[in-house]
Amino acid sequence: MNVIKLDNEHSFAIENLDKQVRLVVYNKGVENVCRKSTLKSIAWFIQSGEDHLFKGRLQLKKMAEGIGVVVKNSLVGEINKKDFINCLEEAKSGI
Repeated sequence: MNVIKLDNEHSFAIENLDKQVRLVVYNKGVENVCRKSTLKSIAWFIQSGEDHLFKGRLQLKKMAEGIGVVVKNSLVGEINKKDFINCLEEAKSGI
């Protein structure tokens, strides 16, 4: 599992979960919010013209430099697109 630091308090990880993955945002090392999804839908989001993925407490939004992580309608950080894809590839190899 690859953990990406978002800001001073938040970090992001993609964990393997059977045939799906679990996107997790940690707040000060404690799990804050998570979302289950398939690698296929996340890959589609990256390549599509859509601006956001998911509704609810955890959302992903395309931004100028990468992928924004939104928790409870508040942007908690941005992940470089290359780092996000590498994290996905790591999760993919573990399934």
